[in-house]
Amino acid sequence: MAVGLRCGSTTIKYLLFFFNFLFTLCGLAILVVGVICTGVLKGENVGALKGSVIFIIVVGATVFIIAFFGCCGAVRESHFMLTVFSIFLMILIVCQVIAAVLLFVNVNGINDAVGEIFKSALNGNNDAIIVTDEIQKNFQCCGATDPSNWKTIPVSCCAEGAATCTLANAYSKGCVSEVSWYVKQYGKALGAVAIVVALVEIIGVWFALALAAEIKKLSR
Repeated sequence: MAVGLRCGSTTIKYLLFFFNFLFTLCGLAILVVGVICTGVLKGENVGALKGSVIFIIVVGATVFIIAFFGCCGAVRESHFMLTVFSIFLMILIVCQVIAAVLLFVNVNGINDAVGEIFKSALNGNNDAIIVTDEIQKNFQCCGATDPSNWKTIPVSCCAEGAATCTLANAYSKGCVSEVSWYVKQYGKALGAVAIVVALVEIIGVWFALALAAEIKKLSR
């Protein structure tokens, strides 16, 4: 049941709605991208990529559901919905922090994972070959440590449009070192973005709890 909120609480209500509306759109966008990728990969033997796509869908669905719950709680002025929203948003914040910490702590683990993918590709694993091709194209690198890792230099080791791809015109840098450089180079920026997002989410939790407390007080 709606209750008569004070001016300050009404402002918080609409700020919370706007906050969650933006997050709902973000979650929906992530979800749509994941679904589109699923359609593109349908029937293809790309298990490694499908795992990442499923993760994207789960993240998008989670963000969408939590934010939608917050929107409904604000509009309906529901103490229960706002409290549940706050709890789930706090859980999401904790998960983000844990994921960020694990990313920075396990930089060497990322390097090992890239090395293992190239090892699998050299052994003829089709999924790994597709992944290594994408890594080599995007990072402009070749092989785990250098182009000589390959018996036959793949096309992805050379610039797009090259007539042939040989050891002479292949990217000279290894992919393990390039991925490691990228993670270290942009790690601080990603960390800063994660902190800003977490702060915005914490403000969202504060808004929700403040509004829920006001609703509970006025409903007595």
